[in-house]
Amino acid sequence: MATSTQQRLSLIDVVNRCDSFPYPSDPRLERLSFLTFIVDEIPCGRIHSSVVPDIVAFNQQDRPVFHITETTISFMPWLADYDSRSDAIAQMLNIWRKNPKSFPSLSGWRDELYGVYTHNTSPLTTKGGAALAIERSACGIFGVHAYGVHMNGYVRTGPRPHEVKMWVARRSATKPTYPGMLDNMVAGGMGFGHSPGYTVLKESMEEATIPIEIARNAVPVGTISYTKLSKDETDTQPETQIVYDLELPADFTPTPCDSEVENFRLWSMDQVLDSIRSGEFKPNCACVCLHFMIRHAVLTPENEPDYLEISQRLNRKLEFPGCKKWPTFKEEH
Repeated sequence: MATSTQQRLSLIDVVNRCDSFPYPSDPRLERLSFLTFIVDEIPCGRIHSSVVPDIVAFNQQDRPVFHITETTISFMPWLADYDSRSDAIAQMLNIWRKNPKSFPSLSGWRDELYGVYTHNTSPLTTKGGAALAIERSACGIFGVHAYGVHMNGYVRTGPRPHEVKMWVARRSATKPTYPGMLDNMVAGGMGFGHSPGYTVLKESMEEATIPIEIARNAVPVGTISYTKLSKDETDTQPETQIVYDLELPADFTPTPCDSEVENFRLWSMDQVLDSIRSGEFKPNCACVCLHFMIRHAVLTPENEPDYLEISQRLNRKLEFPGCKKWPTFKEEH
């Protein structure tokens, strides 16, 4: 828990840590240098200008892959379907990952693909509705819309909505991102070919050893969305997290199953809120907790001065297309 010497954050500060990319009215936007990533004539991401020389170098082949202007990067016309685009991106990333100093995010290579969607869903040029797929660790380089699921596990302590305790996970100290920080009970990125519901069941067992007959009671309760800007201001990550609640019996205790979670603790809302204010939570997980607290009347217009702004900012409108029908071709039944 927090000590008296630790920095205390306002709850809007907590949201700002997660949703850190400037809004159009923010003067900070003028100093950023991004080109728009275009697919099927539709903006789908952002690529920092510092990456352009590496793309130009990759383009030095018999058939160039990318069309580059002062403000945009798009595929050449001959790359007009899922396979050709995905293969070209994969070839380029496999070259870039050999240079971790220039592309530090690729040092956390996941061997997991994320789908990139446009408004085109023709089965002739897409796979599972996606225009292409990109290695998960590279999504921030291209600034494409990524997806995940987060599940709040809670126990009722009384009949009123706010009378609950929440299961909180401590991330493993060996995690490549946010090691040792606090997390939601279950969370995970949505690999291409997995639906939200399937991902919740999969992650519930892998992270918290929650049997499928219990995990199936998880209820989708909305989303949070935001755009992160990296500290060096060269990567952006628009993300939507699909949020689930799972009410658990008082005698059930989640237990770590893989190496990603160190332990679980059942905390009061005051304990969770205190740790959020002290910056102990992974930023997007803190926002999922705030989403829960608003819905369960732990935070109200009367007790939180930034209630309206927090409620609005937890659902940033992302400018890039989203998935309309989740592909399920990788699911095991």
